[in-house]
Amino acid sequence: MRAFIAVSLPSALKARLTQIQNDLKGCDIACKWVNPENIHITLKFLGEIKDERLESIKKIISTVGAKFKSLQVTFNNFGFFPNPKRPRVLFIGTSKEEELRTISGVLEDKLETIGFKKEFKFRSHLTLARIKDSKNIDCLINKLNTIKLEEEFIASAITLYKSTLTKSGPIYEVIFKSNLTA
Repeated sequence: MRAFIAVSLPSALKARLTQIQNDLKGCDIACKWVNPENIHITLKFLGEIKDERLESIKKIISTVGAKFKSLQVTFNNFGFFPNPKRPRVLFIGTSKEEELRTISGVLEDKLETIGFKKEFKFRSHLTLARIKDSKNIDCLINKLNTIKLEEEFIASAITLYKSTLTKSGPIYEVIFKSNLTA
């Protein structure tokens, strides 16, 4: 199964992300918008994993979840990967970058002990769209400058997701969840 570990978002926040995406769609950008139901903060992409590794992964997620407290996370800016001159991904940056990087790093360390490669490239963000062409990017940047990001949420759990790729986009299924301490 294809899997990843992430922090999920509450439904009310996903509704706000839908509104933001709808506001931006007027720019007619050649992109693939991420389904707001699928937006999350990725802590570690695992790729294809065998079922027999699942229990070890769940145990690691539980151990890591017990070590960290819930975090109040706010949206803080829009950005582009790799950069605004060559945009391939439109994202929203989040606060608590260091805390989330620490959680991701501990997951990386523990998962390395069971054979997963370390990535060292964590950046706390929510992917809104994958951009195919930079046509009309100025319109998008202008619209982004008019949107106020004041949303916040409590990151209260680490979730293991199964990702099934389909023609209409990925389908995510929660496999396991470990609460962060209150």
